[in-house]
Amino acid sequence: MLKKVVASTVGAGLILFGAQAFAGEWKFNPRACPDLVEDRYDRIEDRRDRRVDYGRRDRREDRHDRRENRRDEAITVCPIRAFYYEPDRRELRRAAHHGHSYGRGRYAARPPLAYDRRIGMPYRYVKGRKIYIRG
Repeated sequence: MLKKVVASTVGAGLILFGAQAFAGEWKFNPRACPDLVEDRYDRIEDRRDRRVDYGRRDRREDRHDRRENRRDEAITVCPIRAFYYEPDRRELRRAAHHGHSYGRGRYAARPPLAYDRRIGMPYRYVKGRKIYIRG
């Protein structure tokens, strides 16, 4: 019985007081992705166009535009520069101590990616949405 108590106490101590791995995280900048910027402008234009005219021809054109916008939004392709790595503050301190510099706290590199064989492009999930990487 005593061995189990000692083993569980030691195990809990290792888990609770063990050294954590301090690492930064990969972030996504949607403003650096031309595809997402274009989708946003299309939505704004659709809202503005919907208020202008209500004729039969205009409604047909609006439906066509919305269908085209849904098709464009289905697949998002962004350049690699839309992803950046933001190091943890402890990582920054450690790098400064060893003479390395991350610049202004961020640097661009290649994030860990998965590969979609169907489309033939690497991708990364961002907020539940697949973002394909070009370049």
